[in-house]
Amino acid sequence: MTTVDFDAITRIFEAAAADGRTSLYEHEAYDLLAATGAEAAPVHRLIPMDRRPHQGDLDAIPGDRIVLKVVSPDITHKTEARGIRIVAREIGAVEAAFELMSREVPEVYARYLQEHEAHMPEALRDLKGPELEARLRERMVGILLCQFIPSDAHGFATELFVGLRNSLEFGPIISAGLGGVEMEILARETRPGAAVAISPTGIVDGREFFELFRNTLSYERLSGRMRGARRQVSDGTLVECFQAFIDLANHFSEVNPEASFHLGEFEVNPFLVSGGHLAPVDGVCSFGPPRTARPARPIAKIDRLLRPRSAAVIGASAKSMNMGRIILGNILRAGFPRENALAIRPDVEELDGVRCVASVPEIPGKVDLLVVAVNASQVPAVLDDVLDHDKANAVILIPGGLGEKEGSQDLARRLKEHIDTAHTRGDGGPVIIGGNSLGVISHPGRYDTMFIPDDKLPKSQGDHPRKLAFISQSGAFIIANLSQAPWLDPAYALSIGNQIDLTAGDLLLHMVDDPQIEIIATYVEGFRKTDGLAFARAVRRAVGRGKDVVFYKAGRTVEGRSATAGHTASVAGDYAVCEAALREAGAFVASTFDEFSDFLLLCSKLRGKRVRGNRLAAMSNAGFESVGMADAIRGERCNLRLARFAPETARRLQELLANNRLDGLVDVKNPFDVTPMATDAAFAGLVETILEDPETDVMAAGIVPLTPAMQTLPPSERWKESIDDPGSIARLLPAVAARSTKPLVAVIDSGELYDPMAGALTAGGLPVFRRADRAVRSLRRWTDVRLRQAGQSGEHGE
Repeated sequence: MTTVDFDAITRIFEAAAADGRTSLYEHEAYDLLAATGAEAAPVHRLIPMDRRPHQGDLDAIPGDRIVLKVVSPDITHKTEARGIRIVAREIGAVEAAFELMSREVPEVYARYLQEHEAHMPEALRDLKGPELEARLRERMVGILLCQFIPSDAHGFATELFVGLRNSLEFGPIISAGLGGVEMEILARETRPGAAVAISPTGIVDGREFFELFRNTLSYERLSGRMRGARRQVSDGTLVECFQAFIDLANHFSEVNPEASFHLGEFEVNPFLVSGGHLAPVDGVCSFGPPRTARPARPIAKIDRLLRPRSAAVIGASAKSMNMGRIILGNILRAGFPRENALAIRPDVEELDGVRCVASVPEIPGKVDLLVVAVNASQVPAVLDDVLDHDKANAVILIPGGLGEKEGSQDLARRLKEHIDTAHTRGDGGPVIIGGNSLGVISHPGRYDTMFIPDDKLPKSQGDHPRKLAFISQSGAFIIANLSQAPWLDPAYALSIGNQIDLTAGDLLLHMVDDPQIEIIATYVEGFRKTDGLAFARAVRRAVGRGKDVVFYKAGRTVEGRSATAGHTASVAGDYAVCEAALREAGAFVASTFDEFSDFLLLCSKLRGKRVRGNRLAAMSNAGFESVGMADAIRGERCNLRLARFAPETARRLQELLANNRLDGLVDVKNPFDVTPMATDAAFAGLVETILEDPETDVMAAGIVPLTPAMQTLPPSERWKESIDDPGSIARLLPAVAARSTKPLVAVIDSGELYDPMAGALTAGGLPVFRRADRAVRSLRRWTDVRLRQAGQSGEHGE
């Protein structure tokens, strides 16, 4: 593996910065690439505009042809400027091309810019016509003479693009795929990941990124796997190239506090393959001074946020049931000791049996948790008192309007600066969650600060084990999910709002380290600066500890980003980067709200089940379900395969059919239509036999419960059957699932009369869907993540 010469690259940046530039010219980008040691740049010679090429320049460049390229800080689209010429390596041809480019390029590019104003450089925006042409001519640096690089192959997908760019949320990003305009077109038209591989450089090395790149059309062509192609470049060469780019990105970024410059963008588009080597034939690079990082947050105090020994509420009314009063009542109803609570009110001595103090500075000592439920206009004064007098270890900031409302950005900035200053003093000051937070539910901390009345959202009480944590920028997203799926019953539900201090990454990392938490549900509209990278690293850590992270990212479209900016003041980032990073880290990345719910259902109900492969057994007592399940096994990113039952399994199934007088109606095959004549016991026995099949990895069992052969109705005087009967499928199927280590999902495709049956199966530990195709689609995606996680941990299926 090559070693990057960071000192040489720093000198390149220093020279450009001394010239007043934040970008490199093409020949400087080649020099930078050479300093990475990965691949050799073409031999080149810059001819300034105030001199002409001579024979000595040509003698330094090998080959029988020479490429001439214009060098200018303003001309980024060389082809459109007619700024690239290929001529014979003869002095006369080179001189003629040099003269022609000197005259034509400014004229042609001036016309192009006036017709494409979006490409107009800022320095030239006020110029037109002859003035624009004159300025372009004046700012031309020279003409670059380059070695002509012959390509080993021609046609589709023969060029490679590799690039770095700094993203706000995830830090440096590496991407690689088809070079030239092909990548731009195919990235829009093909399945995700086919045109380009993407990952933050902070979570992969060269080998890991190469594994992502193997899924692209570019690798299909370069490796010779595409029909009619031959291998052009070795895997080792690609890994070496990717590693050099990753090392470059990580060194010149926030990852390295000693870096004297930070990389903005570095792109080679394209690399050609010549003689089995990667040869760059164009390069751009931008850079800047190092960016200042925010002071470290005292994240150890998150424990005081979630398990406080003392708590105070400011904003509770003495006369009405306002937001603060509801919060105070919810805290007490959740079991928080009344004697350890305070209310901050100047006009009464006691509120709901809780002692009052007149102001924040009068809090005795220091509380672990302060809930701020005042108007947004009062927040600065309250936080000033908290920070200046060091009166809390943690703060929940309920009010909105702190950055997400038009005109409130300056207020939010001042609050952040004050909070950051507090983090540099003493024990670091408090950690703050919010603003625009709906509140926090913490069963381990025995409190609930969500200002939702119990009548609207009943919540479970008591100290029974809870394995789920819910982290969401939208509090409404939390309560909507809890209302629809009370069985979620999270140990923690944290509405983090606009992340004025604590971030999604901070809280996820804390949950990863909590031994009681096994599943973490997350909804994010935008990450704070580089917190996406911290979040992805925390996901990988969670997966390594056997935990599940279910993730939904809002603001994926231009319209969606606009909506999130108005909701929680989040800076929505590039969704393709976010999705790629978290998929690579091992999260269950949901693309819809339904998929988010389905992932949570499967992760919760299938904990402890082993996935050894993607072979599906599909069984139903209705033919349409069997067909629908088979139709759903293939998707854009991943597939299931229909299992072929082992001979012994097929024999046992045939025997069961005969014993239940179904053999004249049913053949043993997959998908398996057992007809509506299958009884509860027959259905359960067939499922158990299939789960024991060595050729089956996962199973979906569909029940259309209108059949008279099964007990599928709730107890009633109007009929004799009951789902409470020990012999009913609602009792038998959960027992079968519990005896197997393989994942089983159930389908109840009928109306509300059968909701009790679905509820009984859910209570018995089975994930239950109401449509067969949705069940298989969700199982397919869940299985794909599980298999990729097993690959990361070194586990492999049979």
